Amino acid sequence: MTPGAQRPTRTDIAQDLVGRVEAARRTWRAPGHERVTAPTAVTQAAQQAVVADVQALRRIVAQHGWPGRALVGDAGCQAALIIALQANHDLPFQATLLKMLADAVRRGDATTAQWAHLCDRFHVQSNQPQQYGTQYWLRDGRLELHPVADPEGLDTRRAGVGLPPHRDQVTLLERHHITAATPAVLAPATSSSPAPAANEWGHEKATSSPAVPMALGQRTAEPRPSQALFEGDSATHAPATAAAVLI
Repeated sequence: MTPGAQRPTRTDIAQDLVGRVEAARRTWRAPGHERVTAPTAVTQAAQQAVVADVQALRRIVAQHGWPGRALVGDAGCQAALIIALQANHDLPFQATLLKMLADAVRRGDATTAQWAHLCDRFHVQSNQPQQYGTQYWLRDGRLELHPVADPEGLDTRRAGVGLPPHRDQVTLLERHHITAATPAVLAPATSSSPAPAANEWGHEKATSSPAVPMALGQRTAEPRPSQALFEGDSATHAPATAAAVLI
């Protein structure tokens, strides 16, 4: 808990969210290089865990709205985000979560960095370019950045939501998701052959607490139907011949 922060009002909900995310280290939060080679039984267990965890979050938000820091503390709010990033099998629900999270940011109950992660994930799963460069595919032993709108302004936008420079984050992702024996090659993904994206959450710290970006007040594009199958960390619509996971 941040020094000076109030004790969350629902520590029971916080413990449930954090417990689910910690347990997921053995399934959909395992390092990407482990998930990409996981046996079918392990992948199926990860899929089942994702569905159960997202359903638990659905019950929480139905009663409380976004579980922000006042309700569940910093750790609980972060855990809620990690689970929300996995709701790719239900894009309308993920869109609802994105709106709830934006409202929480406005009232100081969540961070802009958290919102940026979920915003990027929703755009990726809606077949749109991402804004903040938080989403990657891990394929053939390398990280591939999902297409970004206005790449030249990426680090400026990241700074605006409290994220560190893009290259700094890539280094952390490489350490966590790529085996030491496999050299990492950063390559931009092409829009014609998307691979599952790797999100930075859990490996990235906000560098500041900037003002809420203008995009929070803009209407999010409607999700388009997706044929994605979720594998390990999240949904994947990579070609069947490519071993890939969304990190």
